[in-house]
Amino acid sequence: DVKKGEKNTIVNSYNRNFTGRNDANPATHAFVTSPELVTALSIAGSLDFDPTSQKLKGKDGKEFKLSDPFGPELPVKGFDPGVDTYQAPPPDGASLKVDVDPKSQRLQLLEPFDVWDGKDYVDMTILIKVKGKCTTDHISAAGPWL
Repeated sequence: DVKKGEKNTIVNSYNRNFTGRNDANPATHAFVTSPELVTALSIAGSLDFDPTSQKLKGKDGKEFKLSDPFGPELPVKGFDPGVDTYQAPPPDGASLKVDVDPKSQRLQLLEPFDVWDGKDYVDMTILIKVKGKCTTDHISAAGPWL
């Protein structure tokens, strides 16, 4: 364990990238990266591990290299940063159709809200009332238990 105030680094694949947000240590810096890289660094046990060129040593003493990530979501030919694949949106986006797999467990299309009727909500139940500073960490706290 790292003592409070001791310099520390955490890599994660979710948006908890502010100093001290993951473990309540103000000296812990967090960096957001891909789940694949977080996994590789975790397996290696070192932040200076390069999974593209370095090997690891198994319990049996044999060296091995991590396989490249694969899956149906990844392009078969990989990512080619040398090709400009940007496509400008049409001037009128009304005809643009976004396809999302209806079986997706991560994505779904949002349904438009009803058009505002011009009336404000009144006599609503107050869910939270704060005085002074209120951040997302006050509402959904992070800390040493994460």
